[in-house]
Amino acid sequence: MFHKIDPELQDALTVSAPQFEQQLQWLQDHNYQTITLEHFATSLHQRKSLPDRSVLITFDDAYLNNLTHALPILQRFGMSAVLFVPTAFVGRCNEWDGCTDPLMSIDQLRQLLPTFELALHSHRHLNYKHQTAAVIQADLTENIAAFDALHLPYTRAFAYPYGGRPKDAATKQAMQQAMEQLRIEMAFRIGNRLNRLPTSNRFELQRLDIRGTDSMAQFARKVRFGKLL
Repeated sequence: MFHKIDPELQDALTVSAPQFEQQLQWLQDHNYQTITLEHFATSLHQRKSLPDRSVLITFDDAYLNNLTHALPILQRFGMSAVLFVPTAFVGRCNEWDGCTDPLMSIDQLRQLLPTFELALHSHRHLNYKHQTAAVIQADLTENIAAFDALHLPYTRAFAYPYGGRPKDAATKQAMQQAMEQLRIEMAFRIGNRLNRLPTSNRFELQRLDIRGTDSMAQFARKVRFGKLL
């Protein structure tokens, strides 16, 4: 799970372009292969194993720097990625975080294809940990409707903003039922552990949080083993 790519800056949400290139080189050197959400969905539905060392490279929020800095590096390595888009903010900025960075417009999102697949990241970038089942269902419905209105290809896969899901069991069950009704194939939390397939819950898939403050040794350990001890 990545957020921002910058020519030089490295922080909790930002990986530098040289770092990102080094990380992709490590994946390539160690025989990891990127897969698509469609490939992953087929594996989940048919309960089939994926090829060894399969990896999804994912980005959250649709920062403009994903187009300017991540895309050319991914293309150079022949790797694919997924971008989870909060549709209310297309062409605007990260208003949930003080508008510090521009987000992509419709035309800019289109330029990512086919290297990037586009997918769902809530309409309003809501933390579902703090929402009612009704608010969550309305937001998911808006997220899908907004994507349809953009006339861009997308996959009905979802990433929870902030990794947040309801703590209340009944609310979480209602959310997952809404996802089923809306034909959302899968949903990703954070978790920082590897996914062992077949999974017991396709709405609780885990991702590894990659930070600009990670060393290469930490990156390699996360990819190999999951959560750092």
